[in-house]
Amino acid sequence: MSLVRTLAKQVLPVWAQNGIRNLTNPCPTKVGALSLLPHVDRTALLATNKLLRLGTAYGGWTIPAEPGLTADSVVYSAGAGEDISFDCALVERFHCRVRIIDPTPRAIQHFESLEKAVRSGQRFPVNNSTEDYYSATAEDFGRLRFVPVGLADRDATLKFYLPKNPAHVSCSAVNLQKTAEYFTAQCLRLSTLMRRLGDPSIDLLKMDIEGSEYAVMKDLVATKRLPRLLLVEFDEAHTPMDRNAGSRIKRHMKMLERAGMRCVAVEGSNASFIRES
Repeated sequence: MSLVRTLAKQVLPVWAQNGIRNLTNPCPTKVGALSLLPHVDRTALLATNKLLRLGTAYGGWTIPAEPGLTADSVVYSAGAGEDISFDCALVERFHCRVRIIDPTPRAIQHFESLEKAVRSGQRFPVNNSTEDYYSATAEDFGRLRFVPVGLADRDATLKFYLPKNPAHVSCSAVNLQKTAEYFTAQCLRLSTLMRRLGDPSIDLLKMDIEGSEYAVMKDLVATKRLPRLLLVEFDEAHTPMDRNAGSRIKRHMKMLERAGMRCVAVEGSNASFIRES
């Protein structure tokens, strides 16, 4: 049984079902949004039949169709919100261990409510959906671990600013949306987090961390902690902090490229990389 209805599909059928023609950028683009494609070597992108999309339309991600993940693999998924369909799909399909990293109170509550529903055999909606429901088994859920901290480039207690729309979940340590309300939470570097969790290495790191991705990427490159698979949402592609957002995106994508990371897929503001050196 699938953890979320129709979670795991080949990318081409998914995009075709949605009537999307641009296979390198299947998500609808906001007016004024910045494209990642000008900063990518398009010859390095994988063909659609070599890609796999896991998760819901909102919370899903694209990875290589043969990612090399096994039951011994460890995945760190930073940024959960109220849609962990991608994390659940990884567990169901590859039986790997997934550490979900997010200090946001609503994300913590979502995971706890899902866990309670799984234990009692009840259905639980993804992101308050009326169509998508988790169907995790207790066995699969046992391979998920929620870690209520933030991922950062330093070990510190940081402010997380709430989004402008109170219906939204994602909070930002860099105050991406320039709001006043915030909560504080412990944040850890990847190296510290791995040490505390007893993980000598990880196979995949996903980052949807509301503008903090730049600092974390720099830390990963400096400490040579880049994983074999790296998934990054470049939040300034849809929420630029100023007119220099495009140059920052370009600089950090080129930094990853120089560090041996090949961009193999782009979907809206999300980019998927594999380590080649």
